[in-house]
Amino acid sequence: MGFISALLLLLMSTLWMASAVYSELPAAARLDANFKPADVIVCLTGGRGRIRKALELYEKGYGKTLYISGTDRQVQMREILRELRWMGPVDDSHIILENVSTNTIENAAQVKRFVTEQGLKRILLVTSLYHVRRSHYIFRKVLPPDVSIDVAWFEQQPFEGAVWWTHWNGIWVTVTEFFKFFYAYLRLVS
Repeated sequence: MGFISALLLLLMSTLWMASAVYSELPAAARLDANFKPADVIVCLTGGRGRIRKALELYEKGYGKTLYISGTDRQVQMREILRELRWMGPVDDSHIILENVSTNTIENAAQVKRFVTEQGLKRILLVTSLYHVRRSHYIFRKVLPPDVSIDVAWFEQQPFEGAVWWTHWNGIWVTVTEFFKFFYAYLRLVS
């Protein structure tokens, strides 16, 4: 009886954590003909497909500059393009590879430095669906209040937000994301 109760408690806790991760997500930017391009597209590394999504948005004119945050120290743009098998034209004079940050809070601090130095007021943040709530929260806490943050997200395979509990990967990502969000909240609560 005790084992079943513990298992039910674990299941209910996991469902509650998932609702905390996926409820009240910031609205996705409506990337249509009325969307005013951002000053900079900020791509957070760490998730499969994020850089490709950011390059697609950059190529379509949704941002004047592409800022890829959290790259390896030695990586060059041509290596990224080769790895992605990117065939589209890329004007890398407007692409910045930031290689200092190692987590989302550090990403936000580096982006804050960049937007402040450049006098930018509008960013388009590109990340994975499971990372939206935490990254938006962190960027909103770190960036100046007059900087607007739009978010473009996508579902990163094999993770699917609507049915996260049907795969071990979805359960793992959801539970770890909850604890990462809680940790970020504690660090930035002041």
